[in-house]
Amino acid sequence: MVPRPRNKANKGLPPNLYHDARRGTYRYRRPTDGKWFQFGTDRIKAIDAAKQLNIEFLQGGDLVGAVMGKQSDLFSAFIDHYQSNILPPRELAKGTLDLYAVHLRRFRTAFEGKGVDQISIRMVAELLDSLTARAANQARSYLIDIFNHAAAKGLCADNPAACTIARIEKKQRKRHTVAGIRAIREKSPAWLQNAIDLALITAQRRTDILSMKFEDVRDGHLYVIQQKTAKATDAAWIRFKVTPELQAVIDRCRDNILSPYLIHRRPERKRQKQAEQKEHWTKIEERFLTRAFKDARDAAECYASWRDEEQPGFHEVRALSLHLYKKAGKDGQKIAGHASEGMTKNYQRDHAEIIWAEAVPDLDISEIAG
Repeated sequence: MVPRPRNKANKGLPPNLYHDARRGTYRYRRPTDGKWFQFGTDRIKAIDAAKQLNIEFLQGGDLVGAVMGKQSDLFSAFIDHYQSNILPPRELAKGTLDLYAVHLRRFRTAFEGKGVDQISIRMVAELLDSLTARAANQARSYLIDIFNHAAAKGLCADNPAACTIARIEKKQRKRHTVAGIRAIREKSPAWLQNAIDLALITAQRRTDILSMKFEDVRDGHLYVIQQKTAKATDAAWIRFKVTPELQAVIDRCRDNILSPYLIHRRPERKRQKQAEQKEHWTKIEERFLTRAFKDARDAAECYASWRDEEQPGFHEVRALSLHLYKKAGKDGQKIAGHASEGMTKNYQRDHAEIIWAEAVPDLDISEIAG
């Protein structure tokens, strides 16, 4: 498209430079974010400054900066530093690190070739606007942390991500119904049925369900360390009494596949690369569980009238479990590992005997599991 011709007052001026006839001054509009800068009344100086700035903002401006000795530290290089030096000491769970990896790849693409100090508020805002509310808030949180570390090293003057505003997240997923989860279970393979049953009885998250091992069942208890909150609260260290209800599920998990994990499967075909990355070839990945649950839910057609964004996933089985415990007049807080007020980090785990939260998983799921 041919650009609109400049008016008489601005003819002969370089792009982004404008003459204010009323005041007799010149001003420059920064092309990256539209911010205005006053350049005074000297026409020659204003034109000279505008030309230099336009060169910097044009593609290849980073090369000009290199010649002038103003090369910026690339944002992608700082992400490498962030991943290799800043994240590891935090000892984050694998699921959290996987989520970080997704967002960091997105940042690399969005700010490719940009220096840390070249990323503006508008650039960050445009990236966040392209995401859903939840993803945008996650990305914003990560970017704020990244730029805080960059600013601490003097790589940028301020934090452009912190100047953006968090989006309002509206929870759209609905809760599972007893009839719905029963229908999904009927359409599930045996290993997924066991995962659903364990989630109902123990009210644990996907990560912890898939990490449960047969060796964790000892002395009449199932020992679980919640990966998400183990570093934050005593409530994450749970010792479940092996009730008849729980024992029935554990028994169903035992089959002709030799696996250390309660929830396991024999892959249709083993891939060498995937096998090397797994702790055991029978271990089920979180994304595979999510996808298999979705397939079973779609096959069951139990929530056919609900929109896609309203369809509950495996994570919502935990909410149904807590609802059923409450309905049965039982305390679901200890079962779920929810920290009560005043609970603090379990400092003793590295120095003395671990303090385990006692839980009795005795929910009757016969209405669902038969």
